[in-house]
Amino acid sequence: MKDNTVTTADGIEVYKHNIKYYADEYITNELDIDHVDQDNKQIVKDNFVDMLFYISDHITKPDNADIKALDYIFNVYVRLCSKYGVNPTLEAFSFLVDIDRTTFTTWANGDYRTAEHSNTVKKWLNICKGFLVNNLGNSKGTDANKIFIAKAAYGMAETKAVEQEQITGARKTVEQIAQDIGADAIEDQDADDTVFDF
Repeated sequence: MKDNTVTTADGIEVYKHNIKYYADEYITNELDIDHVDQDNKQIVKDNFVDMLFYISDHITKPDNADIKALDYIFNVYVRLCSKYGVNPTLEAFSFLVDIDRTTFTTWANGDYRTAEHSNTVKKWLNICKGFLVNNLGNSKGTDANKIFIAKAAYGMAETKAVEQEQITGARKTVEQIAQDIGADAIEDQDADDTVFDF
């Protein structure tokens, strides 16, 4: 069985999309891998962008106005990324569909095309961001490169601990707290002259 096929009820292997066919063709012909397993998955991951260029050279790309078709291709792209352990990015997706990356930015900002284009690109950005956050949250240790990408590409920031004073807006003394809870007086524990011999 090829890595990117599905098996029908009749036992026939089929490709749901040409992208998956050309991914398998690239893996077989260019990387000389018959079946991707845990041992050679890293090879596919290391050559993922080259595979996207290969696929791009072989598929028919929809017109930029057809955002539904582009969204469908993005979903196939995300599945490939997930399968081979690669975080999806709009940069790599732009290689696949042969659309300049800055075009996605103009669509997201609503400067060009339709509101549907804007909303779709924002959805894509959120999916890419979600993959990165998931990857960071599930990885052992920290990865400075991924943290940098989270900040630079997705506008994320680290947060510092919030102190109680910032939450309530005021500080209270021990006496004020005692008064709030109805305690008459607070004993000065340092005033006790009892000496213990340990």
